[in-house]
Amino acid sequence: MRREQKQVFVLHLGSRQSIGPDDLRVMWATACESLDVRVSRRMLNAGGSSNRPCYGLWVGTAFNRIPAEQRLRAMLEARGYLFTLTNTAL
Repeated sequence: MRREQKQVFVLHLGSRQSIGPDDLRVMWATACESLDVRVSRRMLNAGGSSNRPCYGLWVGTAFNRIPAEQRLRAMLEARGYLFTLTNTAL
């Protein structure tokens, strides 16, 4: 039985930047220090004909938000990504 997960962040990369789902999942799992994670991707129309993806970052119940966010930001920055990471928790 799959455990309940919740979306905790939305990631937007800079224009003309992309990341594969496996690579992002590994980075997210590393940042969370847990394998109880998943990522999702959906396309957003940013006006005109240009579609840009946004990535949902999901985690199970065992999650330490601040250190995970700091580690993920550091990994993304080290790889040269321009990004916004939005907290979706209430």
